[in-house]
Amino acid sequence: MSNPRFTPREAVYSRLKARGKSFNDIRVGKKVLLTWTESWGEKLADELLATPAPRTMFTHTFWLRTADNNQGGITVAFAPIGAPGTIMLMEDLIACGAESFVGVGASGSLDMRHTVGTVLIPETVNVVDEGTSKHYPAQGPPTADTKLRNELCTLIKKHGGKTASGDWWSTDGFYREMNDDIVSYAKAGIIGVDMETSAMYQVAKHRNVKVCNTLVVSDELWAEWNYGISFEEFRIGVSTMHKSVIEWAKG
Repeated sequence: MSNPRFTPREAVYSRLKARGKSFNDIRVGKKVLLTWTESWGEKLADELLATPAPRTMFTHTFWLRTADNNQGGITVAFAPIGAPGTIMLMEDLIACGAESFVGVGASGSLDMRHTVGTVLIPETVNVVDEGTSKHYPAQGPPTADTKLRNELCTLIKKHGGKTASGDWWSTDGFYREMNDDIVSYAKAGIIGVDMETSAMYQVAKHRNVKVCNTLVVSDELWAEWNYGISFEEFRIGVSTMHKSVIEWAKG
């Protein structure tokens, strides 16, 4: 079996060296809250009193903020949208010592029981419609860490949120979520769709780390498209999700 030409750790080392830094300067916590919405990341980091940490990626766009503690620390990571960029950052963070990830994002619902504001937790990704996962061999479909999933479900309910966990669809084609596919997948029991979960769960298996995503419903897709980011229910769902993941991070 062939090996990669370079590893994530080698890549991070080279990027740090180009900026006059080393792994001694890195502050990556064992726990990571990873989000694709910068304002959410800033709010989570402020709540955790997390301070700026040296970035692992070469671009200034995507940042890390870390709260140091005696349990290994907590990092809030602002990540690129989509599987390839998310996995590049996730790999970097694993190479720097991250052990558990919770994705904090949004999703489309395929199930009329799960309306805008519901916090969906992907359990098993049965429809892998993105190209990154196949580069990470692992047994079985991409699946959330069971203990972490149960803990997050409990915390969301504790904070008064609506939540559900189930089978999932991840796709690269944000503007190609086709009507026929939505109907077919909904009939098969798929509850929601996003762009990153399948690859994150697959990498976690491959690298032996823990991951589970919390994705508040922003879009209802089972009939006419209902985009709910301006709804009060969405705001409440985001607030509940944030409270829950912060409690997990501090625990």
